[in-house]
Amino acid sequence: MSNFFLKFGPGTIASGDTSPIVKASTLYGGFTVVKATLFPGIAGTLDTVLQNYGVSGTVAGGTVAGISGGSAALVADTAVDLAITAANAFIDDGEWLVLKAVAAALGEAVIVVECVPGVVSQG
Repeated sequence: MSNFFLKFGPGTIASGDTSPIVKASTLYGGFTVVKATLFPGIAGTLDTVLQNYGVSGTVAGGTVAGISGGSAALVADTAVDLAITAANAFIDDGEWLVLKAVAAALGEAVIVVECVPGVVSQG
Protein backbone atom coordinates (compact mmCIF):
# COMPACT_ATOMS: atom_id res chain seq x y z
CA MET A 1 0.00 0.00 0.00
CA SER A 2 1.20 3.47 -0.73
CA ASN A 3 0.43 6.71 1.04
CA PHE A 4 -1.53 9.48 -0.59
CA PHE A 5 -1.88 13.10 0.36
CA LEU A 6 -4.86 15.44 0.41
CA LYS A 7 -4.27 19.18 0.25
CA PHE A 8 -7.23 21.25 1.34
CA GLY A 9 -7.58 25.05 1.36
CA PRO A 10 -11.04 25.59 2.81
CA GLY A 11 -11.32 29.35 2.52
CA THR A 12 -13.05 31.03 5.44
CA ILE A 13 -15.15 28.77 7.66
CA ALA A 14 -17.24 30.35 10.43
CA SER A 15 -16.90 29.08 13.99
CA GLY A 16 -18.87 25.86 14.40
CA ASP A 17 -19.12 25.18 10.67
CA THR A 18 -17.80 22.13 8.85
CA SER A 19 -16.36 21.72 5.37
CA PRO A 20 -16.03 18.35 3.61
CA ILE A 21 -12.54 17.27 2.54
CA VAL A 22 -13.06 13.83 0.95
CA LYS A 23 -15.46 10.90 0.92
CA ALA A 24 -14.06 7.36 1.24
CA SER A 25 -14.74 5.21 -1.79
CA THR A 26 -17.75 2.92 -1.70
CA LEU A 27 -16.07 0.74 -4.36
CA TYR A 28 -12.53 0.41 -2.99
CA GLY A 29 -13.00 0.86 0.75
CA GLY A 30 -11.84 3.34 3.32
CA PHE A 31 -8.56 4.87 4.39
CA THR A 32 -6.63 5.70 7.54
CA VAL A 33 -5.37 9.20 8.38
CA VAL A 34 -1.75 8.89 9.53
CA LYS A 35 -0.72 12.56 9.68
CA ALA A 36 -2.37 15.97 9.38
CA THR A 37 -0.62 19.33 9.23
CA LEU A 38 -2.21 22.78 9.39
CA PHE A 39 -0.48 25.70 7.67
CA PRO A 40 -2.21 28.85 8.97
CA GLY A 41 -2.09 31.86 6.70
CA ILE A 42 -2.75 34.25 9.55
CA ALA A 43 -1.76 34.55 13.20
CA GLY A 44 -4.31 34.09 15.95
CA THR A 45 -5.90 31.56 18.26
CA LEU A 46 -7.58 28.63 16.60
CA ASP A 47 -9.27 25.37 17.50
CA THR A 48 -9.90 23.18 14.50
CA VAL A 49 -10.46 19.44 14.14
CA LEU A 50 -10.81 16.79 11.48
CA GLN A 51 -13.87 14.62 12.05
CA ASN A 52 -15.34 11.43 10.67
CA TYR A 53 -18.84 12.05 9.32
CA GLY A 54 -20.95 9.00 8.56
CA VAL A 55 -23.08 8.35 5.52
CA SER A 56 -26.00 10.06 7.32
CA GLY A 57 -24.09 13.37 7.42
CA THR A 58 -23.47 13.45 11.16
CA VAL A 59 -20.40 12.70 13.28
CA ALA A 60 -19.75 8.94 13.09
CA GLY A 61 -16.31 8.15 14.45
CA GLY A 62 -15.56 11.33 16.36
CA THR A 63 -12.46 13.48 16.17
CA VAL A 64 -9.82 12.11 13.81
CA ALA A 65 -7.22 14.83 14.52
CA GLY A 66 -7.02 18.14 16.31
CA ILE A 67 -4.74 20.73 17.76
CA SER A 68 -3.10 19.17 20.79
CA GLY A 69 -4.60 20.61 23.96
CA GLY A 70 -7.48 22.29 22.13
CA SER A 71 -6.83 25.77 20.79
CA ALA A 72 -3.39 27.08 19.89
CA ALA A 73 -1.84 30.47 19.29
CA LEU A 74 -0.79 30.19 15.68
CA VAL A 75 2.02 31.96 13.89
CA ALA A 76 1.34 32.81 10.26
CA ASP A 77 2.97 30.39 7.81
CA THR A 78 4.24 28.11 10.60
CA ALA A 79 3.13 24.48 10.33
CA VAL A 80 1.24 22.83 13.20
CA ASP A 81 0.91 19.03 13.30
CA LEU A 82 -2.51 17.92 14.47
CA ALA A 83 -2.69 15.14 17.07
CA ILE A 84 -4.22 11.99 15.56
CA THR A 85 -6.81 10.07 17.60
CA ALA A 86 -5.83 6.51 16.66
CA ALA A 87 -9.23 5.01 17.51
CA ASN A 88 -10.94 7.39 15.05
CA ALA A 89 -8.35 7.58 12.26
CA PHE A 90 -10.08 5.12 9.92
CA ILE A 91 -12.65 6.57 7.51
CA ASP A 92 -14.82 3.67 6.31
CA ASP A 93 -16.30 3.38 2.84
CA GLY A 94 -19.02 5.97 2.25
CA GLU A 95 -17.96 8.11 5.22
CA TRP A 96 -16.55 11.63 5.00
CA LEU A 97 -13.43 13.29 6.39
CA VAL A 98 -14.47 16.85 7.29
CA LEU A 99 -12.85 19.93 8.77
CA LYS A 100 -14.60 21.73 11.62
CA ALA A 101 -13.78 25.18 12.97
CA VAL A 102 -14.58 24.61 16.65
CA ALA A 103 -14.17 27.86 18.55
CA ALA A 104 -13.05 30.45 16.02
CA ALA A 105 -13.38 31.14 12.32
CA LEU A 106 -10.79 29.50 10.09
CA GLY A 107 -9.44 31.50 7.20
CA GLU A 108 -6.48 31.54 4.85
CA ALA A 109 -5.26 28.10 5.94
CA VAL A 110 -4.14 24.98 4.12
CA ILE A 111 -4.32 21.50 5.59
CA VAL A 112 -2.29 18.57 4.27
CA VAL A 113 -3.54 15.11 5.28
CA GLU A 114 -1.47 11.97 4.77
CA CYS A 115 -3.54 8.82 4.34
CA VAL A 116 -3.07 5.10 3.70
CA PRO A 117 -5.67 2.91 1.97
CA GLY A 118 -7.40 0.48 4.32
CA VAL A 119 -6.99 0.06 8.05
CA VAL A 120 -3.52 0.51 9.54
CA SER A 121 -2.46 0.67 13.16
CA GLN A 122 -1.25 3.96 14.61
CA GLY A 123 2.08 4.36 16.39
